[in-house]
Amino acid sequence: MNADDVLQLEQPLKEGGIRSVNFFNGRLLTGRDLSREQTARREADWRLGLAAGDGVAFGLEVDRDTQLSKPDAPVLRITGGLAINRKGQVLRLTADTSVALTRRFDVASSDCIFADCAPIAAGRYIGGAGVYVLTVAPAETGEGSAPTNGLDPGNVRCNTDATVEGLRFRLHTVRREEFITLGLGEPWFRNALAYRCFGGDIRPEWLAGLLAAPPRGEGLLDGLRKTTLTEWDVPLALVHVTGAAQVEFIDGWAVRRPLSRTSPGAWEGLVDGRRPAVGEAMFMQFQRQVMEGAPPDGDLRPMTARTHFRWLPPAGVIPVPEEDGGTDAEATRFFSGMTYRGPAFINGARVEGLLRESLSYPPIDTQGTEMVWLYRVRENRMAIDFAGLGPRPGSWLVFASGHLPYRADAQYDLGYYDYANFALAR
Repeated sequence: MNADDVLQLEQPLKEGGIRSVNFFNGRLLTGRDLSREQTARREADWRLGLAAGDGVAFGLEVDRDTQLSKPDAPVLRITGGLAINRKGQVLRLTADTSVALTRRFDVASSDCIFADCAPIAAGRYIGGAGVYVLTVAPAETGEGSAPTNGLDPGNVRCNTDATVEGLRFRLHTVRREEFITLGLGEPWFRNALAYRCFGGDIRPEWLAGLLAAPPRGEGLLDGLRKTTLTEWDVPLALVHVTGAAQVEFIDGWAVRRPLSRTSPGAWEGLVDGRRPAVGEAMFMQFQRQVMEGAPPDGDLRPMTARTHFRWLPPAGVIPVPEEDGGTDAEATRFFSGMTYRGPAFINGARVEGLLRESLSYPPIDTQGTEMVWLYRVRENRMAIDFAGLGPRPGSWLVFASGHLPYRADAQYDLGYYDYANFALAR
């Protein structure tokens, strides 16, 4: 580069700019000109999407469709919602939709004018037991026929009336070696698989070599992005299939992320929004899994942290059964074999702050010796004690990593008789 190539202040830079067609009276327009204008509009929209980050904005929850599913032909129900892929493209599902996993759909050949469709492939998705990642990706198809002037016979082949920018759902096969060592068939398999998707860089060991650390990764998802998962795809759920196309579980929050930008380096990973987004996914994954197994009385038996979870989020909420005699034996049974302290009373005003602060903390190793704080929420306990003959709310506990500051210090100005604590002995 010589001095003449150096950009001057206030000199326009055209490289990478959006080129729109300049319209004026008397200009002759062709179909190519209008296509260029559409391309410019899409590029502007996608740049806004890149600013927001990739992930799920809202909706797109995945569950079994119990009405349409058959023993050998599972069907998923996906709620309406909106997502943005890594290209910045907005994907909108306007209504709840049922998707058959074993249906063969042969994609009709068509010209993908804006190159959205190149990564999409046809084929039978479920061929047996395994783990799959369900994604949503863009799709494009023609609709209707437009009249032509007949002057150019070649135009008849391109007389599609409208190009519909839609979406489609895809399944990506997770290689068996990615999950076979996680305890396939064991109660903790689902949880261990989810944390393989969160990646090992959420644990403190990542900080040991911080000065030369690579960007924080997301484990299994990063591996898929090197093979079949493209930047056009937005992950929605993990699907574990056993036997003859039997869906064992669907875990959305293992792979879905709130809108956030991927960290380009280690330092950004310490302060940007991607790490709290993964923390939110950890919290929601646990809550969904534990509530799926929770009966109305809150007794999670035989589920315990050590038997069903390899890792816990740094803070979470569990339902617990009511018990007489003023003990906490049943309420704390979920943490059997772990080191914990409490439960102590905490005011409800502190719960949301505790959960939000926890999003950037490392997960709890259920097989380790790390201490866990347990809290009863005063408002919940009082509502149960003074319910009288009316309906009683369910009882629940908050747990938090011992790395989080203790939240139940004695506060005489806000304390309630029988719903407060003595200060911890120092």
